[in-house]
Amino acid sequence: MTDWTNRLAIISDEADDSFAAAADYCLPLGIRAYELRKLEGGRFPQVTERAVQEVADTVAKHDLELIGVSPGFFKGPLDAAVIKRTFDEDLPKAFRLMERLGIRQMTLFTFRRNGPDDPIPAEIYDHLGRAIELCAGEGIEVLLENANSIYSNTGANLDTIARSLGVKVVWDPANGAASGDASWRDGYDRLRDIISHVHFKNWTPEGWAAINDGRVDLAGQVAALKADGYAGYYCLEPHQWQDRRAAVRNNRDQLLAHLEAD
Repeated sequence: MTDWTNRLAIISDEADDSFAAAADYCLPLGIRAYELRKLEGGRFPQVTERAVQEVADTVAKHDLELIGVSPGFFKGPLDAAVIKRTFDEDLPKAFRLMERLGIRQMTLFTFRRNGPDDPIPAEIYDHLGRAIELCAGEGIEVLLENANSIYSNTGANLDTIARSLGVKVVWDPANGAASGDASWRDGYDRLRDIISHVHFKNWTPEGWAAINDGRVDLAGQVAALKADGYAGYYCLEPHQWQDRRAAVRNNRDQLLAHLEAD
């Protein structure tokens, strides 16, 4: 019988901004794989030295896996000054910290859309391509993610951009729904061969919801991933900040029930 807890991951600040506290809460739930986004000090890599050392010490103490970082690079508008700072300062700092922590994957975004029907501008490929080349030179694999505020919002747009750049993706079916995808199949059927990780939360027009409570048929999504032999992590990202630890446990239990279903 498969121990599906071995396939669970979480973005650590969904449980706590302190990585040690997040691990203390998540380890009894069987979660041993973590994506880094926010720590003490801010979003990676704008974090304190104490936070970085805490991650290193906690990983060593519990033999945890760090599956990637999500710095939020290129999630804002096509602003020349911000882009320059990203290349001149933020990426080099991220590279140093990733080397120190032994992390080999970085999620990038695809710049903020001006409107829901705004066409994908050619300029984004130049910036993203340069970032991908720099990451490759450091031995870091770039993943692109879909989010409703950026050019890779729907599954179709994520597919177009990722394949043009030759990279794999983080697929978030709830973000696809928030962007207008009628079904998780809209994105998944296009992306299935280039998916590295999948983020799990659900969505309603009123906001983010637990896995069983939103519009996305996540039971169907999980069944398809299992049937297709998906080998990546099922990564929790509840986004229910009013009581994030309770949300982590609730979403973990619901996701695990779908994974364990025949």
